[in-house]
Amino acid sequence: MFLEQWLHGVIRSGLENDPGPRARVQAGPAPGRAEVVRYQGALLARAVRYAAAHSSFYRDLFRKSGIRPEEIRGCADLGRLPFTRQEDVARAPYRFLCLSRAQIERVHTFVTSGTTGPRKKVFWTRGDLGRIVRFMAAGIGTVAGRQDVVHICLPDGPPYSQADLLGRGVAAVGARALVAGTGRSAPEHLEWIRRHGSTVLFGCAGPLYRLTRELEALCDPSRCGVRVLFLTAEYVPAARRRELERTWKCRVRTHYGLTEMGLGVAVECEAGHGYHFNEADLLLEIIDPVTLEPAAPGEEGELVFTTLNREAMPLLRYRTGDISRWIPGPCPCGARSLLRFDAVRKRRESIVTIGAGEEIHPTLFDDVLYALPGVLDYRVEVTRDGERPRLDFGIELLPKAGDTAHAIAARLHGHPLVRRLLHRGEMAPPGVSLLPPGALKTADRAKKLVVDRRDRLKARA
Repeated sequence: MFLEQWLHGVIRSGLENDPGPRARVQAGPAPGRAEVVRYQGALLARAVRYAAAHSSFYRDLFRKSGIRPEEIRGCADLGRLPFTRQEDVARAPYRFLCLSRAQIERVHTFVTSGTTGPRKKVFWTRGDLGRIVRFMAAGIGTVAGRQDVVHICLPDGPPYSQADLLGRGVAAVGARALVAGTGRSAPEHLEWIRRHGSTVLFGCAGPLYRLTRELEALCDPSRCGVRVLFLTAEYVPAARRRELERTWKCRVRTHYGLTEMGLGVAVECEAGHGYHFNEADLLLEIIDPVTLEPAAPGEEGELVFTTLNREAMPLLRYRTGDISRWIPGPCPCGARSLLRFDAVRKRRESIVTIGAGEEIHPTLFDDVLYALPGVLDYRVEVTRDGERPRLDFGIELLPKAGDTAHAIAARLHGHPLVRRLLHRGEMAPPGVSLLPPGALKTADRAKKLVVDRRDRLKARA
């Protein structure tokens, strides 16, 4: 319930410029869902007027779409606004700017999800960065307090890099931030953890899992004093989570981030049932990516965010490409006024179709492969075996692992989708090759992709 209390504090404290009387919440019992929506609706109306007045992109988009900004009065009007696409931001980022470049404190250039999508720029003012730090403090505050040392395994970049912003958030809750970076060896991380008394490890899920396996050769991680692993950047399958909890004998919590929305977006519910997001600064919709209508509760759809307080570069109804679903019903953590969504397991552009419309995406085989104790990481490619598609898996094993390519292939044959495609004759048996140690090691937040090589192979033929 920490995030809920934080949100109520933001609403009541007036940290934002008062957007109008509709946003005010009277003193008394904690705000309920209706009060949160009323507050967000007033911020939305202000954000739309601001974007129309200062962003050439939105001014033109509203004119072409027949939108009159003054008619957007609250959350009920959100669906009247047109969508903003990733391609729009990539093609003309400066048209989103609402201020002069001299007023921009930080420019962040990146590629969506570290691996896919168009190259984009986002802009933040000092005020925008302050709000990012505010939510990072709220997020880290769900697991850390004044007694903690947070060991940050993210690239140690310039001021206002992700590691720096998180470090400021850690300091805001009274904890100590230790930016360890991503270039250190396992012995160096171990020395830092012991010397500084790190109690929380924060980093990208894949590299932290690999670091855990490397540390096991040096020590018993459960005796290092770490009580929380806070993982980000990618979906964490249940098998990996269980193995991390067993190895460290500590809690594992996860985070969902998106650079366009200010890096920190949502943290896993304290009860481990979905994600609560930054409702002080963002609106979230989940839409059917084909019909563009709201997805029904519990049904998968695309995450669409709207910034409510952005000064430099507001984004309205921004289509992320990430696929998730609303989780209906009361949250087991006790929060009564917060929404929650499920873990993001796939992106629209990461889905490859084979057979009669069967979808392959990067995390599809996680639970099968990571359930094998010797599997450290894997990659998957779609190739051809004659006229039929074939899935080729490259597997990196732990040192001295007993698993063999034949045993792994047998497990893959038991996957429901593979079994179904093989039964219908729509796919050749999957291939498995064992990769050398370190072949899949990455220092940053890059995520796995399903690489489709069918067209390339067909062209060669």
